[in-house]
Amino acid sequence: MTRDDLLAALQSIEWNDIEFKEATWAVPKDALSTVSAFANTNGGHLVFGVKQTNGTFTVTGVTDADQVQNTFLGQVRDTNKVSVLLPVEPKKHDLPEGIVLAFYIPEASRQHKPLYIDGNPKKAYIRRGGRDDTCTGDELLRYIRDASNVRYDAETLDVDISRCFDEASVRWYRARFAASNPGKDTAADDTTFLRNWGFLVEQGGVLRPTRAAILVLGSGEYVRQVLPRMVSDVQLYRNTSTDYDSTVRWADRLSVEDNLIKAWQAIVEFYYRHSERPFAVDATTLRRDDDPPDYISFREAAINLLIHQDFGDTTRVPVIRFFRDQTEFFNPGDAFASREQLLDPGDKEVRNPSIVNAFRRIGLSDQGGTGVRAIFDSWRKLGYLPPEIENHRAEKSFRLRLRKEKLITEAQILAQASLGAHLSEHEAAVFAFLLRDGQVDLADIKALTGLTGAQAIDLAQRLTVQVLTEPFGDATPTWRLVPHLRARFAAEATKKTAESQSVGAGAAGSGGTDQVTEQVAPDQDGLDRSLDRLTEVQWRIVGYADVPRSLAELMTHAGYRQRPHFVAAHLEPLLTGGVLRPTIPDKPRSSQQRYVLTETGIQLKLLHEKAVVKPDEENGY
Repeated sequence: MTRDDLLAALQSIEWNDIEFKEATWAVPKDALSTVSAFANTNGGHLVFGVKQTNGTFTVTGVTDADQVQNTFLGQVRDTNKVSVLLPVEPKKHDLPEGIVLAFYIPEASRQHKPLYIDGNPKKAYIRRGGRDDTCTGDELLRYIRDASNVRYDAETLDVDISRCFDEASVRWYRARFAASNPGKDTAADDTTFLRNWGFLVEQGGVLRPTRAAILVLGSGEYVRQVLPRMVSDVQLYRNTSTDYDSTVRWADRLSVEDNLIKAWQAIVEFYYRHSERPFAVDATTLRRDDDPPDYISFREAAINLLIHQDFGDTTRVPVIRFFRDQTEFFNPGDAFASREQLLDPGDKEVRNPSIVNAFRRIGLSDQGGTGVRAIFDSWRKLGYLPPEIENHRAEKSFRLRLRKEKLITEAQILAQASLGAHLSEHEAAVFAFLLRDGQVDLADIKALTGLTGAQAIDLAQRLTVQVLTEPFGDATPTWRLVPHLRARFAAEATKKTAESQSVGAGAAGSGGTDQVTEQVAPDQDGLDRSLDRLTEVQWRIVGYADVPRSLAELMTHAGYRQRPHFVAAHLEPLLTGGVLRPTIPDKPRSSQQRYVLTETGIQLKLLHEKAVVKPDEENGY
């Protein structure tokens, strides 16, 4: 934690990554509770020498900083007090009001959770907001399951193997296996096949199915014995996600209490039933392609939900919710990898390796940890904002949202053009995200571009060299807009919000044309020619100027006769905004002068044409 980070935190509130304690003379008694909470969640900073009064933080300082620091670090290294030895990072800040000690408490590894204090596993804590909460019994069991070296799905069960499998599922699985692995299914019968591929394990001369075998291929009766809750709950709503609450009733619902193969088949059928399926034929192969545009992202997300859930958690159900503006996936059980790691290639540690391998063998699970990348890549090709991931360590849950909101908007294209910045496709995507969210980290850049870590850092540095962004913070690589751009676009966002709120009753009469404006607001000196969105007249110009056009042609096409107002109100903003360019820039009054779209203008035209088809119409929900 740098001095600037500390000063910024003092102006904010305690949350899940920082805790302030007065600690003037000694280590507070509850300091180790915070250590446990940070270690069991996402890590965080424990700061001594700050007093909280009515939500305000005041630096009081630590009187004997050496003694307090040594005592605290000694406690953290005492395994009778803290169950796991943590590499705590101390830092001392000399402020005018006194000395402040900041300790970074890292997250403990999966195998070392839950970290508890005083030798008592019941004294394990998790961080929720600004609180250290004692783990409940269910929460302790989740940590213990995930810490075990023997994976939960690999445990064997004492059940009758002649009755516990669903014959149709086994037959379907073997057919899919043979198609994906030619020549590898040499088993004479199902029992031999299941034994060859780890679904059946011999113990004391007796074949027993693994828990994974029942969950993937078991008959409904046995699946419900192993998992006394739904495998998944799929809900369709006709409204947007912002209108959702517990009282809103779904329009259609699918509740699955069967094995994972049948669950996958049922979910796909539900998805296709409610998706618009555009028809296309490949000109070379004449193969029909009628998959919905978002099918790849949905497929990978749905499979991840099925195979990575915590099957030992019988209190929470995996849920897929379809809304008009997004699709949400909730899973009990967090991912062991971070968001950034999920976007990197390569195998990841998983909760249910036996189930994952069973799906991989038939091509229904990613190879080399590419599933999440496939979700992001497919969503990016549709032009949407990156999927949102919430990997909740305290709650031990995973949420994924596929939002049908375009990344590149009219205002963002115009903003880039007004800056005179010449950005690559990837740079433009990151800059558009910055205009929307104000900051971007390494994982965001990967999500927006599909680049590797080194390439993402290089891109961020190029934006910094162009004086568009600046790095800040020391915890993770993060960038934000430079100060003058932050001020400019924050002001414009505020102005747009005020304008949208003031439309009100006037919106009903908004059908008037710019000709009316011409009559009541004649050309004035000092007319604001800044451009953050196009008028209806300007869209007509953009749609017509894909080839060079004269001023007279543009006016006729737009339905104008009064040249001064047309030029001042519509043409010049397009020129200064970088949407149009003159073909003879050195002779603006030439009789041969023509106007044509710039690269920005072409982007705007394509964006406008695509906007005719709304996201919910594209995907049919």
